[in-house]
Amino acid sequence: MSGNFLFVHVNEWANFASPDAIPISQGYILARLRQAGYPGRILGDYQDRPLEPGVFKAALQELHPRAVGFSVYQENMDKVRLWASFAKRVDPEITVVLGGPQVTFMPGEALLQMPEADILCRGEGEEVMPALARVLSGGSGTLAEVDGICFRDGDRLVETPRHCGTGSLDALPSPYLDGTLQCRGKVRAILLSSRGCTSNCTFCYTPRASNRTVRFHSIDRMIEEMQCLRQRDDITDFWFADPNFAWSRERLEALLHAIIARAPWATFWCQTRYNLVDRELLALLKEAGAHTIAFGLESADREVLQRIRKGLDPDGISRAIRLTRDAGIRVELFTLFGLPGETPARARKTLDFVRRHDVEISGNSISQQLHLFFGTPMADDPARHGITPLPRTRPLYMSIGRDYRTDTMSEEEILQMSLLWRLNRQDFADDIRAGRRLFTIAGFITRHRKLLACCPEADMMLASIYLQLDEPGPAAACLRRLQENFPDLPRVQEMVRRPLACFRNRRRAVAKKGCRIIFDCKGLMDGEVVPETECYFEMATLGDGRLLPDFEQGMEGVKAGGLTQIRVRFPADYGNPALAGQEIPFHVFLHQVLEPITYTDLAEVEQKAPRNMYRFDDLFNLKKHNENLYYMVLRDSVLHSYTGNLPHMMALFNYYLKLGFTEKALDLAATLPDEPSVMGHAGRVLLANGLAEEALHYLRRAADTSAEMENQRLKAHMALKQWDEAEKIGADPRLATSLQTMHLRVRLAALQQLPEQEYLRRMDTFLDSQVRMMMARA
Repeated sequence: MSGNFLFVHVNEWANFASPDAIPISQGYILARLRQAGYPGRILGDYQDRPLEPGVFKAALQELHPRAVGFSVYQENMDKVRLWASFAKRVDPEITVVLGGPQVTFMPGEALLQMPEADILCRGEGEEVMPALARVLSGGSGTLAEVDGICFRDGDRLVETPRHCGTGSLDALPSPYLDGTLQCRGKVRAILLSSRGCTSNCTFCYTPRASNRTVRFHSIDRMIEEMQCLRQRDDITDFWFADPNFAWSRERLEALLHAIIARAPWATFWCQTRYNLVDRELLALLKEAGAHTIAFGLESADREVLQRIRKGLDPDGISRAIRLTRDAGIRVELFTLFGLPGETPARARKTLDFVRRHDVEISGNSISQQLHLFFGTPMADDPARHGITPLPRTRPLYMSIGRDYRTDTMSEEEILQMSLLWRLNRQDFADDIRAGRRLFTIAGFITRHRKLLACCPEADMMLASIYLQLDEPGPAAACLRRLQENFPDLPRVQEMVRRPLACFRNRRRAVAKKGCRIIFDCKGLMDGEVVPETECYFEMATLGDGRLLPDFEQGMEGVKAGGLTQIRVRFPADYGNPALAGQEIPFHVFLHQVLEPITYTDLAEVEQKAPRNMYRFDDLFNLKKHNENLYYMVLRDSVLHSYTGNLPHMMALFNYYLKLGFTEKALDLAATLPDEPSVMGHAGRVLLANGLAEEALHYLRRAADTSAEMENQRLKAHMALKQWDEAEKIGADPRLATSLQTMHLRVRLAALQQLPEQEYLRRMDTFLDSQVRMMMARA
């Protein structure tokens, strides 16, 4: 047998450029295997670069590996099963090894539910895999003599003693230094300067997996990796993924001094406990290149922290945040919701803490719901921690995950906290300010309006969106709700006190400060158009700071319908180095000018605000370049000159639903042609916007027209928890070959708590159909 080993890194939730997409664990294991004389390769399956079946098949046929290995997490478990099944179909003799966090403490019986998997790797992979490779490659010993694995021996399971790493980390070869991992194209690289954790947090499996020990790489090893990554892959920014970067202060200070002396160009992200940093250490971290430090907060409620054995003081976290910022370092906070003993009010205290400290809710500061993973004390005994798993059929290889309620929070209340955190994300605020993704954000809010009623940000954001889309009436309605529901909240008072800014269209108006303008422009350099400067149907308000000063000044005095030329100087620190400091001419065509008007009385807005008309004939390019303006044109034109143009009518129908204008949407739907394909499309749009009952009205009129329409009906019945109707559709023989139907039937089995064997039967049918399709493509 060949001694080759092939690893597949399944990371569908991260783009290739992200450091999250670096298979660091598999890299360490393969580097160790290579050191022991067993060559191999790693294939990646990424969000933006999905692994093709043909590529995987070719690698299997070229390498003839003795084993193929997967790192398994709760999120990628089903995809891992799919790729493992595909590997077995290509080469039935191949051995499939599963490792990673999901597998370390997974019940051994789970292996009996995964016929495509042969071995579970329980221990530290760098120690287990060489011993396993020796046996699989025909060397001495048997599987039963390999520590840290679980395997099938006929009808029985064999579990060997788990291997905990105890040796020096430097004894493990570096996957960067030996070329196992290449990072060109990444924005930063993951580094592990230590492993393990000694804490007792009840929600985390790391202390148990590391036997509550911490081991370190030498400082020379870390500096050598950083230098290698810079020279070979042009990487100068690093992510120290150690669970506790400052666990040993003496060692950390020595590492930081070494970075300053030997890698002064490096910058990095790290995480640590708040009580391990002080002003002096933070100054040293900043000097060494730390741009971000993440602290574990989990909860801002002291009683909740005691329940999860998180020994921290929120006041201490506040002090650490202040000191970190004083040092010029950005702060992130790890937080969780849905914790034992956490009521909705206590959960909101954590969100309020993060907001009060002006920690940007992005990156790692986007709170996550607690997950109950295998190996955590909470998952070992949920009832002891006040946790009740939701009634679901789940196979043994899947942990409880997020499917639970607690003694103090219902399933709906936990969902509500998830929505509140998402609503407060920085990208939502940034996108609204820049006029991006307005319909997506509005749809999120209106689809969850009931659960978000407790959150003033919902109506504050909607009001801003409506004003950008020239919908002053709905904006005023949002402000009225804010006045009624949150009269004492300072940020609401501030927003409501501000005059409401609207705009009035004037034919041949002249642009001046405060006006909203719609224009096309392009900048020229050496007679050639600079792509970054070219835009069409752009909308901006003069004086709001979004446009470059020279551009704003040049637009003042230009009449609507006029063409002008402006010389614009870019700032010296402009993001594009080719334009920084340059002065270039711009050609600008001004389509339309809207003059500002302000109102201080909401009733006046509702009674007197003008209804502006937007007239543009090039709807295709309008939609391509400015979706917001495209909506405003359709809103006023579709029932006139564009009546009967189905794509435009369906677009407006969708926009109305996302904006929460349900009556307008249904009135528009009533004018649609009564044809099955049109009715089905309308039903699909309604379902996507959370209106399952209304969707069924239209989907029934498209029944039996296509598998896709039947699946939409199936999803609508599932959303309404009409299980019998859903099962009836799913069992229709005409849908027997539909992958979407198969997938939905697996979910149905889980939600209805059907017997485990039925769940597994449906899952196996779904996997088998996918594999056959992949084999045809390969």
